[in-house]
Amino acid sequence: MNPRDIKLSNFYRMVTQSDRIKFLLSYAVLAPSTHNSQPWLFKIENNVCKVYYDPKYLIPVGDPLTRDLHISIGCAVENLNIAAKYFGMAPIVNLGPFEEKNLLAKIIFSEPANKLDNYGNLLNTIPKRINARGVFQKTEINLSTLDEVKSEMQKSGYTDNLTLHLIVDRDKINSLARLTARGLRMAYQKPIFRREMSRWMNNSLSPKKEGLHGYALKMPLFLSFIIPTLVRLKDIGPFLADKNYQSISSAPLLVVISAKKNDPHTWLETGLLAERLMLEFQSQDLQTSIFVASIEMADLYKEVQKILNTTEIPQFLFAVGKIDSLHKFTPRHRLEKKIIN
Repeated sequence: MNPRDIKLSNFYRMVTQSDRIKFLLSYAVLAPSTHNSQPWLFKIENNVCKVYYDPKYLIPVGDPLTRDLHISIGCAVENLNIAAKYFGMAPIVNLGPFEEKNLLAKIIFSEPANKLDNYGNLLNTIPKRINARGVFQKTEINLSTLDEVKSEMQKSGYTDNLTLHLIVDRDKINSLARLTARGLRMAYQKPIFRREMSRWMNNSLSPKKEGLHGYALKMPLFLSFIIPTLVRLKDIGPFLADKNYQSISSAPLLVVISAKKNDPHTWLETGLLAERLMLEFQSQDLQTSIFVASIEMADLYKEVQKILNTTEIPQFLFAVGKIDSLHKFTPRHRLEKKIIN
């Protein structure tokens, strides 16, 4: 069964609260995650869903602080939040960390009541969401809808710690593109990073349900069979740096999320906000593309701070625009594999 083929009418056939929450989780597991690692686990207890991270999917070299892991979990929680609001289950989101090991979020749901139709567009966008790759077209971006998003997220109370930066200035975009290129070159110079990265790369015909398949990276079929070995043995950082520079520098808009704090709770909040924003843009027939090398590598984040004119810590960066090419969805594990007793 295609995990993106979700029929909304099936929700109303659910009799128990547990089954309804399980239905909502069909949207949560479609969230983006680092290297398509899908590090989440879910536990349903009456009207509560607990969200854990699976330690099997830690990425110790590429994500030593687990910032990206927490952001990935935050994205999944936001998908769950949107689905619950649409179906009138009034979610209350509590973010960790908690005392219970690996537990990062608790969501409390009410019995279904009046659904919120204004979330329908976002809900329908979740199965269509992609992390786009390529060069952006010259496009004007309508930023007016972001005011409503920022207002609602502020009212919710769990993004008070975050600041949203919308970058349309070409000089700043080019500077951030150059920093991203530097970050990629720095990362791929390290054999330990390349070894870890190669383990997450799959050929385009691989049956694996996690990791980065060749088609998702828009590479030819034959290249997808040699790329894991190539990445492990050869520094392809300069090539990737050039490709990423071309993509970012062509974007009409860059979005950066920064925060006053730099801790697991903040990273979860960042994931909530990032996913909501990316869905808002994609619901307007725009594509988004995630680039975090300028934030993750060494002290490059300090250069990002200068560009943003902030003392806050940059947490997440993505580009927005239109990319005139087809993208194939990344695979997903079956939901049943991600639900624990």
